[in-house]
Amino acid sequence: MGRATTLRFLFYIKMLEYQNVVGGRLKLKGKALDVKYGGVMKKKKKYQREESSQTESDKNGDERNPHSDYDHLTPAERRYMEQKQKIDMKKMTKVANKSYKDRMQDFNQYLANLSEHYDIPKVGPG
Repeated sequence: MGRATTLRFLFYIKMLEYQNVVGGRLKLKGKALDVKYGGVMKKKKKYQREESSQTESDKNGDERNPHSDYDHLTPAERRYMEQKQKIDMKKMTKVANKSYKDRMQDFNQYLANLSEHYDIPKVGPG
């Protein structure tokens, strides 16, 4: 036998090994799992909010209570959010009271008071 026929024979034997392979997916007994992308999906908790009171106030045209947005927060988170809103309102009123010209004057004054980055600071006597 020549080398070519030996190679064909070996190739044929290798191919015979793959003829008894079962194709398709593995079928398991029992209830199917909710598997997505390699893991079992957990159900997310849903927070129930009082939708009926919100819809009634929306129908009447009443303004929403700002605290209703924070019902799901802890007391510390609620205080933080309220304080943040107060600070934001103060900043907005401060900016709104100044005209563009006044803001530019303040900014130029701030820049004039800054030290130059290329100045050598004087440290110690001499």
